Amino acid sequence: MIKLLAKNYSQAVAYLQDKLNLEMAENDLQLTKSKSTAMEYARNAVNCGAKALIVVGNVGESCSFFAETFNLQMFYDKFAERNILQYCKLAHIDVPPQYAMDKLCVAPETFNHYASSYGYQCACYGEYNKCNVFFIPDDSRECAVVYENYLYKILFKGDSSSLKYVFKVFGLSQRDVLARLNSLPRNVSRQCETTNLDTKIVITFPPKCLKSFVKDTLERFKMQFGEYIYANSDKSLSETLVELLTSLNKTVSTAESVTGGLIASSIVDISGASAVLYEGVVTYSIASKCKRLGINPHFIDEYGVVSQQVAQAMAQGLRQNGSDIAISITGIAGPKSEDGLPVGLCYIGIATEKGVTVYKNIFVGDRNAIRNQAANMAMYFAYKALTK
Repeated sequence: MIKLLAKNYSQAVAYLQDKLNLEMAENDLQLTKSKSTAMEYARNAVNCGAKALIVVGNVGESCSFFAETFNLQMFYDKFAERNILQYCKLAHIDVPPQYAMDKLCVAPETFNHYASSYGYQCACYGEYNKCNVFFIPDDSRECAVVYENYLYKILFKGDSSSLKYVFKVFGLSQRDVLARLNSLPRNVSRQCETTNLDTKIVITFPPKCLKSFVKDTLERFKMQFGEYIYANSDKSLSETLVELLTSLNKTVSTAESVTGGLIASSIVDISGASAVLYEGVVTYSIASKCKRLGINPHFIDEYGVVSQQVAQAMAQGLRQNGSDIAISITGIAGPKSEDGLPVGLCYIGIATEKGVTVYKNIFVGDRNAIRNQAANMAMYFAYKALTK
């Protein structure tokens, strides 16, 4: 239980309650202007096993009433004094007279002040009878700073009971990912990082939340992302593909043009690639496509080197050499368009025993971004073909 104590229901108090509720932290609020009532509430919080007592208001007054409640000595904190002097200098305002400083800089024994960001009052923190005690100024801005930098880290960040799940999804922009994540409950923390259409998502649940809540949230997540999910852990596309090929006892070949060997190189980066990578060829020129993959030059003249038909022929020619699945790719990385075709246009062919499927994509970005996106997309299509 986290106990909140204040004289009035202010924006700072509302902010704290909202944050605690998001963490699903059980909390209780006492609003009182009575000193005796406040002292009794503090005694109950500290002596009855509360995880924390947070007092919102004038920090000097809060420190004094707490020290009086538990018969603690008060001391003058030079750190708070230095912080106030620095704040006055930066804000170009007069330093408070000494009698005011005496109220601003005192703290109960063993307690310490935090540096302030908005005004004279420095928040104060200490531990008494295994209860975390915070004295926070009644200012919503200062309250937010103290919560994010200190209070949250002390009360929640080190809690080992928090549940964390990692997913990898492919094919969505970061904007699309964030839009889908917005459907999750507000008290579930979510982080995402997207590189070349490959996204790592980390979902963290509050400590001690119900198993049914976790289950329902994960089901909602899977409904939102569906077939875009390719891993339930922090694995790359190439690592996932190699593991899948190994488990199926299958091999893969690559015929690359625009990606210049990126696909094969990504596979080789993974331990165990020697068991699944049959061959990788970079058929960059038209002559190489014809000679190495058996494509008729007139066929390329008819359809164009960047076309669905050529990607299909590349995959067919490659798979005939003996692998279980073949990946082909041809496209335009830029910086200039070719034959009236847009920069970023790529055709990816996936050949299996069931035939060849060709996918048309238009990627955006500079030359290397397009090539990396195309290589990732090719591995993703191969993964999907193997999991059907």
